[in-house]
Amino acid sequence: MKNNNGAVIRRLTNRSLKANKKRNLFIIMAITLTTFLLGSVFSIGMSLLESKKMEEIRFLGTVAHAAVGHPTASQLEQLKRLDYVKVVGTGNNVGYVKNTEGMGRISLTLHYFDKTEWEKLRSPAYTDIVGSYPQKENEIMVSVGVLEKIGITNPSIGMEIPIAYYTDSKDSDALISENFRLSGWFTSYALIQSMNRADIILVSEELSKKHGKTIETDGTATLMFDDASRVLEYCEKLKVDLNLTENQPVVPAQAYQTGKEATIASLIALSAVIAFLIFTGYLLIYNVMYISVSQDVRFYGLLKTLGTTPKQIKRIVVGQILRLCMIGIPIGALLALLISLVAVPVAISMLGATSTGVVVSFSPLIYLGAAFFALLTALLGAFKPARKAAVISPIEAQKFTGIDYVSNHVYKPTRGKLYKMALRNIFREKKRAVVVLLSLSLGMTTFIAITTLVSGMNINHYIEAMYESDFALKNFALPDAKGLKQKFDDAFMKSLESLPGFEKLNITTLEWVRLEYTPDMFGEYIAAYASIQNGIGNLNEEQIRENFRGFIAGIDGEVLTKLNETLDKPIDIDAFDRGELALIATDNPELFSNVRELTISPLKKSESGLEKTSGGESIKIPLGGFVPYSFKNIGSGFAPTVFISNTLMAKIYQEPVISEINLDVSKEYEQPALNLLKQFTNDDNEIYLTSKLEAMRELSSAKMVLFVLGVSLALIIALIGVLNFVNVMSVGIMVRRHELAILESIGMSRRQVRKLLVREGLGYAVITLLLVFTIGNAVTLGIFTLFRQQATYAAYSYPFFPVILVSIIIIAICVITPEVAYHSIYKKSTIIERLRETE
Repeated sequence: MKNNNGAVIRRLTNRSLKANKKRNLFIIMAITLTTFLLGSVFSIGMSLLESKKMEEIRFLGTVAHAAVGHPTASQLEQLKRLDYVKVVGTGNNVGYVKNTEGMGRISLTLHYFDKTEWEKLRSPAYTDIVGSYPQKENEIMVSVGVLEKIGITNPSIGMEIPIAYYTDSKDSDALISENFRLSGWFTSYALIQSMNRADIILVSEELSKKHGKTIETDGTATLMFDDASRVLEYCEKLKVDLNLTENQPVVPAQAYQTGKEATIASLIALSAVIAFLIFTGYLLIYNVMYISVSQDVRFYGLLKTLGTTPKQIKRIVVGQILRLCMIGIPIGALLALLISLVAVPVAISMLGATSTGVVVSFSPLIYLGAAFFALLTALLGAFKPARKAAVISPIEAQKFTGIDYVSNHVYKPTRGKLYKMALRNIFREKKRAVVVLLSLSLGMTTFIAITTLVSGMNINHYIEAMYESDFALKNFALPDAKGLKQKFDDAFMKSLESLPGFEKLNITTLEWVRLEYTPDMFGEYIAAYASIQNGIGNLNEEQIRENFRGFIAGIDGEVLTKLNETLDKPIDIDAFDRGELALIATDNPELFSNVRELTISPLKKSESGLEKTSGGESIKIPLGGFVPYSFKNIGSGFAPTVFISNTLMAKIYQEPVISEINLDVSKEYEQPALNLLKQFTNDDNEIYLTSKLEAMRELSSAKMVLFVLGVSLALIIALIGVLNFVNVMSVGIMVRRHELAILESIGMSRRQVRKLLVREGLGYAVITLLLVFTIGNAVTLGIFTLFRQQATYAAYSYPFFPVILVSIIIIAICVITPEVAYHSIYKKSTIIERLRETE
């Protein structure tokens, strides 16, 4: 007949907890720290992912997963019936706004969205929505950024806004001027994404119908699938299910174009961090429980003589840890929640991880996940000690003293040397010593690694790598039928040269060009271009030859000096400056393996389109090398972008348009020069100013936040190691109080006992530091090497001062702890009382 003694087990569990208050405090701290660390990591990680995801959505202007171009009415009906398509919205272009002087050269389009598109797919990507979507023909809804561009800072519902627009992109002279009424406004991030170049104005269905605009000819259907993880798969499936033509592209949203690789990489990184935190928490919980069970072995042995089964003893040990988890986990989760409320938004904002606002994730999964993994860590830490308590026999338990002696090992005599005795005592319990040394060295190594990585993020190196000069002014005027706009005239250039501390400037000029096309020379390039651009593959050779146009840029040869250091085949800068060679911007030089020289025909934009410059003849220039596609951030037209010297550029185009100015001033004059440049460009939306000085300030702030977060995490992990040591030393001395009393009784003075214990603590510190300065530094160097591959601007700098400071703290803790523990024994009992103790 089975004996139900669950109530007895519960009482024994509770009484064991009451009898071990000090141990309970350590375990609760360990569980709280583990939960806090896991919750903080989950919170920061998920908030960062949500913020980046929302940034992509806001930049894209929709929460849709994909878009289908020019769908027919039957295809739209079929889309709504597909089981894997959750939401279908439609929208179409209605017209193009003519720019005014006050607006700057931004590209504004009139656009119509149906109710589903606006309410379910578009509005979630906007913020601060006021008013309603346009219903009448003369109503519009405009973003706050566009309202500011047209001079409206205090909008009101119903106010009139005059707009001139045309409905055919090929007939921009057929202008329609109307007074629209404002039905609402919202905050859009399209202007940030396009660098103040493009946005939309929302119009009604009535206006769209008035101008004969339809989804099939002028619009798209945007879709939300039932499973966001299968977007690319569903896009391929749509091509078959809808029988789409070549003129009906299916385009996945940018956030889903990378497939699962980026997600898998993020999950691997997060899993590695979680495993590391679980391991550090496990070390502390296991150590505390192992020591506690070792102390209570005789108690468990007595229980076994009374008939308690191994399973019931395991229940007692595990029951204790579960009760302590009920205290530690909620406290840790609450601390993680407070971090989410206060520190996470500040950290993400100051790190500059997102430019559209911080989204703090309060998902229950964060705290449930932290609680689950903390509970798992605690149970793993308690499992082995529980098993030890369960398997020991009653006879062994009665003889157990808490100290293991290895009888088959022959010790060398210590000859009264305290340091030898201390070393022997450290490794008497090898497992316990390994756990303490591992946790201490792990915490300190983490601190050194994080400090090294953060200090290695050399802001000066980064700025030098990313910025060519102290200041850069970029011409953001869009090309139109009147030609590329010259923003930097002679008067502007003279004002730059008069800046305080002026040293030098370099200019980048930009114009249109036609390259002579032959299949032998550019066939591979066209094939690669056609693979990423719809419709190009349908052009015949004559059409390609006629439209093989792009940009030609002029630069000064000295700009190539730094770039030459990174190229496998350096460019002949002197020949380039003399105008004897040209360069192609590409990341795939193999596409131009048959190109030896370029035949260029200079073009100007006129009312009738791109034409040769007056008197401009075709010029042959040898190809002298390649620059990266992103060089000068010009991009490309149909033809690849070509770079030549400014000297040659001036000969070909007489007065080429200056697209960028790089300006250097003396260091002490950077701030005054910045103030003046802001005055020059403050009211001009077509000039974009960047400054090394401002970038340096922003990065310094972000680096400080990163340092505080990283060091805080490292110190918490190091605290776990310190708690491990404090617990081992204090409990170890308590267990050995009988042994220490014997040493005193045979002639060892209390001072010598204290010296012995201090040397034990010092031994832990020395061994820990040796491990850190050898293996730990090697690990840190390896981590930094991997980091350096991603951040080439990083410079290795060993954090000597922080390491010395932490080393002193570790040594102090290791010396003070044995003193305090021994003093507590000495005060509580005399040597006679300790000699009479059985353990």
